[in-house]
Amino acid sequence: MVTTTKAISPELLEAVEELARQIAEATNKAYGSHFRQIVKVLPPEVPDLYAWLAALDDSAIEGLAQRLRAVEGSPRPHFTAAVKKARAIALQRRTLAEMPPTFAEALRWAMERQGVSIRQLAKQAGVSHAAVSWWLKGGFPRSRALATKLEEALDLPEGALSGRLPRWGLPKIGVEGKDTPYPEFTRTFLRVAALARYGRPWNDLSPNEKEALRSEDTERWNRLSNRQKRTRKAIKKRFRLSFDEWPLQARKEWEDYERYASSAPGSAARVQAALAGAPLAPTTVRKETLKRERILIEQFYGYCSKERGLESNALGLALLTDLELVHSYLTWRVNRYEDVPPVTRSEYMFIALVKKLHRGYLRALGLGVDLDGVKELERKLKIAGIDVTDGYHAVEPLLETSEPLRWVLDGIRLMLRDAAGRVGDLLAPQIPTAKSQAREALAFYRDVVLLWLMAAHPLRARHFYEAYLDTNEFRDGDFTPGRGHVGRAGGGYYLAYRKVEFKNARSQVFQSLQDHDLVTFPLDDPEHPVLVLDQDGTRYSLNELFHVYLHTILPRLAQALGRTGSLLPLFPGADTKRRLAYIVRMRSAYVAAVPGVPQKLLPFGPHSIRHVVATEVVKQTGSFEAAANVLLDTIDMVTKHYARFAPRDRYSHGWKVYARARGGER
Repeated sequence: MVTTTKAISPELLEAVEELARQIAEATNKAYGSHFRQIVKVLPPEVPDLYAWLAALDDSAIEGLAQRLRAVEGSPRPHFTAAVKKARAIALQRRTLAEMPPTFAEALRWAMERQGVSIRQLAKQAGVSHAAVSWWLKGGFPRSRALATKLEEALDLPEGALSGRLPRWGLPKIGVEGKDTPYPEFTRTFLRVAALARYGRPWNDLSPNEKEALRSEDTERWNRLSNRQKRTRKAIKKRFRLSFDEWPLQARKEWEDYERYASSAPGSAARVQAALAGAPLAPTTVRKETLKRERILIEQFYGYCSKERGLESNALGLALLTDLELVHSYLTWRVNRYEDVPPVTRSEYMFIALVKKLHRGYLRALGLGVDLDGVKELERKLKIAGIDVTDGYHAVEPLLETSEPLRWVLDGIRLMLRDAAGRVGDLLAPQIPTAKSQAREALAFYRDVVLLWLMAAHPLRARHFYEAYLDTNEFRDGDFTPGRGHVGRAGGGYYLAYRKVEFKNARSQVFQSLQDHDLVTFPLDDPEHPVLVLDQDGTRYSLNELFHVYLHTILPRLAQALGRTGSLLPLFPGADTKRRLAYIVRMRSAYVAAVPGVPQKLLPFGPHSIRHVVATEVVKQTGSFEAAANVLLDTIDMVTKHYARFAPRDRYSHGWKVYARARGGER
């Protein structure tokens, strides 16, 4: 009885067609056509075409050819060769499936399969003995060409090893400090852009392709904001007098002010100070604000000491009541710059601090204040016009596009791709055995989760570098945040912060909450548009990656960094403001590497991500209220910062939003 195609399942026919296409691409279309005839002699009960083909020997293939001759009535000479080609593809596929996911383990597996030593492989591939040893320990070839040589030496299918390196290792890209202010950013950009733009590692690019990427990176550094220009001029002649250089009485005076400003309502320190008759600020000033205020005074004292020649014992807050001195300081600051708008937020912040002290602390000390005089200086600065760069200059090229957030998410997708090259399956990561490679892989996994979290929940930087995991509350089942900032309910994780942990906790946004009430940010909300991303045909969920991060990555990373205890930083190694800012700036190179990204994007920090998200919301909804809700800020504040990015036809956009809210256009 002759088998016909009618007895074969659609799935089996589809597999035959797929193999025929592969054979046609590898040889020629005729061989693909010959292989398709196998359906005439294919047993209908074959469950897996690839497994069946891989098990065929030469005599079985000859038997298929004879059966086909009987069906067709004439020989088909190339059928045997076509089936053997299909068998080779099936064997390659089985080999790829059996290989471990990471490069080092796959290389070791292939060497053991062939019985090849390190020295023999090095000789066959034309590389050094040390190079092979390094790769087996977790290192990576610097180019795809090297990985291909290894595949040939080990009789592996094309892509068996190179396919396990989507980032193609870490090539040594020559970047000098004089070429870029951020060498690490540039190296990452060149490496990732080579893969993202050309599909090849940096070392395999042509000279013209390399030059195109280098030129793109060079051009970005020519785009400086007025603030950056002023900063570069100011650095050439520093004038700030640090706190350690202040005379003793000036330091004690400032410490008294900090006690006046920082005592929390209801605290024991505030009660004792109040009973003692000491002056107290009406509201508590945050430590970060006090730090910024001290820097402003350090600059003022530097001017008084280094430019005006005042004796050290003359330094004190009483100098702020000399408005002629204050006026001369502002004039001197303005005159330091040429061809750059001179009045910035720094000058305005200084005069605002002087006004605040005249209104409160200096008055409480009984000094002769002149609030009207200070207000007049402030008015003059406002009339002059302040050049404001509200933290978005670095990402301004993105903000000018219709979908600013899209570029950041595409950059995170490239990071997911890179992470998969380091640890294999991101949901079942295999960490390299070498300590340096393991630490790098762990830190990179952390950074993928961190940047994704910041894009999905654009909180302030401190909510990430000050976040902790309470390991006493942490277990596989649901758990509460405890003293930390992570909770879990129904299998879904969420970040949790108390009201007092928000910068604007006293604003109307949080007025309905008590100080220790929790505000939560879920990682598995099906209505949230940024918690699931697709990359290379794989659908990633932030909640799933976060689960792996907490259970697998975080413990090992904390151990590698020497962090112990029941209260661990949620992001070890990124748990200071400075470290977090540095990490985000360097990883922003992935956004710069996205194909088609707007040119001259600069390294950006955590605050810029808030600008990107808020601008995206404003542009997509036309609603400042929606953006304010996402940022947990007031509408007035959001309008002040993002009005310039609102849709041009706001009237029409408003009606469209209204129509959608009602359930459709009516």
